[in-house]
Parts: sequence; structure tokens; C-alpha cells
Amino acid sequence: MKTSMFRICAILGIGLAASLQTLHAQQRTLEGVWNVSVTVTDCQTGALIRTVNSIQAFHPDGTETETANTSSRGISEGVWKPDGAGMYAASYWFYRYTSTGTFASIATVTDNIKLGSDGHFTSTGVVIDHDANGNLISTGCFIHTAYRLADLER
Repeated sequence: MKTSMFRICAILGIGLAASLQTLHAQQRTLEGVWNVSVTVTDCQTGALIRTVNSIQAFHPDGTETETANTSSRGISEGVWKPDGAGMYAASYWFYRYTSTGTFASIATVTDNIKLGSDGHFTSTGVVIDHDANGNLISTGCFIHTAYRLADLER
């Protein structure tokens, strides 16, 4: 009986250790769903342009989706990849709309992401808006601060 109890405890211990290693490995990647605070500033002056919140999902296949808490823009679609040593690069696009709901511009975003060891990430990047004819409308710099909401299923 003691031998059986020892074996059961040993198996449970090994299983727990493997689960913790898997969880730790999952949290050392950008994959997952994140709550993101976005601060956009004028790249030249640093003046605040806007703040928004978004939810970003980084999928295992290297694609990204995002939605923001404003009706003046659509869902973002894009791609991401590891860039070495806890750094990631992402590019994504979304439409902006006027207050009446008509098309205003397409935004192109480049994002340089640094994954922290505490379940958070920070990033800096540039968002460039072009009108329907491809004319430059604006350029903004941004900072993201984010915390993990969930890991994607594997």
C-alpha cells in the first residue's frame, strides 16, 4: 500500500512539474490575448493626439487581430514574428471612419514589442494614415502597455 501511494504521489508530482513548465513556456511568447493601452503622440512634438484601449490577439500562425474601444476605426489585421531576445515585430492595418461612418483613411502600423517576464509587454511604433488615393494624411508615434488576458489554446 505504501509503495502504491508513493507511486501515485510521484506521478502527480511529475505531472505538476510538466504542467508548470508548459505554462511558463507559454507565457514567454507573445501568443495569446492582451489588453492594451495605446497612447498616440505627434512624432515631432510629443503632443498627445489620442489614447485608446484595444484587445490584441497574437495567433500561433503569425497573424494578429485587434479591436479598439472606438467606433472611428475598424478591426486590425496583420502579422507578427519573433525578433530575438524577447522582442517581436508586428505590422497591421485598419480603416478609420468619419463621425458619419464614411471611409476616412487606411492606417498602417509598425510595432516593436518587448515582452516582459511579468506577463506584460511594452512597445513603440508608428501609425501612418493615407486617404483613399494614397495621399499621406498623418503620422503618429505610439506607446503600448499591455497585460496578458489569456493564452491561446495549443
